Amino acid sequence: MPLTVKDNLYVGGLRATWGSLLFENHIAPRDDIAVERIRAAGAVIVGKTNTPEFAISAHTDNRVFGVSRNPWDTALTPGGSSGGAVASVAAGMTPLAIATDAGGSIRRPSGYAGLVGLRPSTGRVARCYGFAPLALDFQAIGPIARTVADARLAFAILAGADPRDRLSFAAAAAADAAARRQAGRSGPLRIGLVTGAGGAPVEPAIIAATEAAAAAFADDAGCAVAPAAPPYDVEEIAGLFGGLSAAGLARVVAGHPDWRERVDPAVIPAIETGLAMSAADYVPMIDRLRALRTAVPDLFETVDVYLLPASAASPWPAATRFPATIAGKPVGPRGAALFSTFVNALGLPGIALPAPVDNGALPIGFQLVGNYGDDALLLDLAARYEAARPWRDRWPALG
Repeated sequence: MPLTVKDNLYVGGLRATWGSLLFENHIAPRDDIAVERIRAAGAVIVGKTNTPEFAISAHTDNRVFGVSRNPWDTALTPGGSSGGAVASVAAGMTPLAIATDAGGSIRRPSGYAGLVGLRPSTGRVARCYGFAPLALDFQAIGPIARTVADARLAFAILAGADPRDRLSFAAAAAADAAARRQAGRSGPLRIGLVTGAGGAPVEPAIIAATEAAAAAFADDAGCAVAPAAPPYDVEEIAGLFGGLSAAGLARVVAGHPDWRERVDPAVIPAIETGLAMSAADYVPMIDRLRALRTAVPDLFETVDVYLLPASAASPWPAATRFPATIAGKPVGPRGAALFSTFVNALGLPGIALPAPVDNGALPIGFQLVGNYGDDALLLDLAARYEAARPWRDRWPALG
């Protein structure tokens, strides 16, 4: 099967630029574990896919390869940071792409391109070789596909413990525990519907499409769907992601004395924040993150799965970093990420799926988010939804 690999992952013998002039001529010395596994299964890697510099932007453009565009409307962005990955699948170049998600980078672009995008539970896909992580373990490797069956096939190959990644053993144990939990379930699955968080703006069409998807789960999948409070604090999650990734960016540039001349100017303020950060600034973020993860079981006492929009915004012009407004209100660089980054902070699995939309309309994505280890449950639910509301014959009208 032909597939693509995002350009922040190591494929031995191919360039791995991370979208940055700092690594423009860097050749990956070996495959990362996920790439080892997909190659061993017989996949043919046809190329790398574009990512914004350091895979940290909501759109996909860089000074190495330029801008990536959305096949549904080439004036618009496919999102980021897996914009090149979703473009390759949505345009029919390949049926699968392997990408990463540190703050919504698989799920939001998949939603913009009418695809399936899985962000596995943290550690479920082992990793070892490659660029250093920016925000601790927020980033996970996962598949992007046109169908749930293809995503499930890829995940079955990618997932599993490996002694080179100790976290992968904890994730495998969590998956086993989740399977036992689901086997003992009785009654309908409880889905908590979330369409807003922290009073931040959300495009009305996205709310309507997400509610239509929720109705499909109630009507066609036999689930008990009810409104739920967002299981996170928007400002706190944004602060943790911003602080941790700033420290990570500072580490990246530390070995490059000429970094100011070579990195995207828009990234420099975050790098400077990281360079000025002290241990007294950094360690409390780790402590708070640990406390939030300890409380995860409480979030699933009355809800089995959360259903939320994949993004608060529809795609915007391809060369623009982020939408200036959402629902008529001004927003900042993380405005579209309203519903995504908490999944990474808590280490949870999330899968983006196409919401019901009118024929000819741009895709709108929603996501299912499960408890730690519930990746298989999300794939099962996604398959039930796809059977009731199929989308595999919806293609962009490429010229």
